[in-house]
Amino acid sequence: MPTIPFSQIRAGMALASEIESPDGRYRLPVGTILADSHLKWLRGWRIRDVEVTPETAGPAATGGDPPDQPGTPEETIRQRFSHLPADDPLVAGLLNLALVRAEPLAAVRPARPPAAGREPLPPVPTPEAILAADPVLVSLPEVFMRIREVLSDPGSTVEEAAAVIGKDPSLTAKLLKLVNSSFYARTLRVSGGLPPGAVDTLSRAVMLLGLNQLSTLAMGVSVLPLFKDIPAGCIDMRQFWRHSVGVGLVAKLLAVRINDPSPERFFVAGLLHDIGRLVLYKQVPAAAGASLAAAAASGRLLVEVERELFGFDHATLGGMLLRKWRFPESLEQAVWRHHAPASGDVPLEPSIICVADMVVGALLPGSSGERLVPRLDTAAWKTVGLSPADLPDLVETAEAHFEVICAMFA
Repeated sequence: MPTIPFSQIRAGMALASEIESPDGRYRLPVGTILADSHLKWLRGWRIRDVEVTPETAGPAATGGDPPDQPGTPEETIRQRFSHLPADDPLVAGLLNLALVRAEPLAAVRPARPPAAGREPLPPVPTPEAILAADPVLVSLPEVFMRIREVLSDPGSTVEEAAAVIGKDPSLTAKLLKLVNSSFYARTLRVSGGLPPGAVDTLSRAVMLLGLNQLSTLAMGVSVLPLFKDIPAGCIDMRQFWRHSVGVGLVAKLLAVRINDPSPERFFVAGLLHDIGRLVLYKQVPAAAGASLAAAAASGRLLVEVERELFGFDHATLGGMLLRKWRFPESLEQAVWRHHAPASGDVPLEPSIICVADMVVGALLPGSSGERLVPRLDTAAWKTVGLSPADLPDLVETAEAHFEVICAMFA
């Protein structure tokens, strides 16, 4: 592919390789048709050379950007909101905040989905068959199994929990970093549980958060390495985890806001809410790719396309996986029902994840594959008690801690 000095780059050329900002926060994926706004970003990032596709390396292409890549950040944002009721105050509040952040959000798009093939989609296995076919998902890490035993035993002690978690040095380091982060300091201060000094031992972390809280957090974090081998063509895993962390952050902030006694499970539920998509990308990549392509081509929500093509969606698959792993039922239901909170017996948990998913999908970087802002579930927003006036402070707090927490999961 030809590499051209930045001085010769013109709007209309197509990127042949991904370009990332120096701080790693924003990126332009392969296939991006460069617009004038993109050139401004590249100039600000001090990019010297750009690799472009041969067919666009000559005179600048004409005719503007293709439909899925509007020419300005504002157009990109409005397109992502186009399926939502524009006159709804919550949608208007999210859109206004998104437009203020237009350039950063437009810069971080989901990876370009594979082109829709002409071959018919082969039959997709049932969720049960998909989960049973992967030995990695069946044979969980030993530390996960031990933590689960501690969590299910009412007679477990702080020392026993600390000893089990401490057998995994990487997990221990992540947990202590999280508990000592400014985000945790803020949420603990709100709940009145912030102690003086650093939390330097697992025993102290258990005493601070509670046995169930830290054990649930440890279970959630311990399963993340199971998905390191996702095919690169399906999804940008860095952007996937950025979206997941964002939902976890906002979900925990919402739980603290309503004085929930165990907000840690909401961070874990947010972190794992789209884990069903990872299973699809890992186990049935051709079908997952077809759903991404169909959603992009039709301008529909990815979750709706999943239901149409597979007969189930990623939320159902994720909830079934957490049930298989015997996660606490409230966490399992939060993942399973986050696209339909009213379908469960206890709507609060899935409502918080539903609202957090929409807020993060609209206003924070990252993507699990969905190109649009998730649909508005008015009942979920009423259950959570969040109004348009509450959004700026919520988002500002999440943004203040977002990059630090993302770095812990890199």
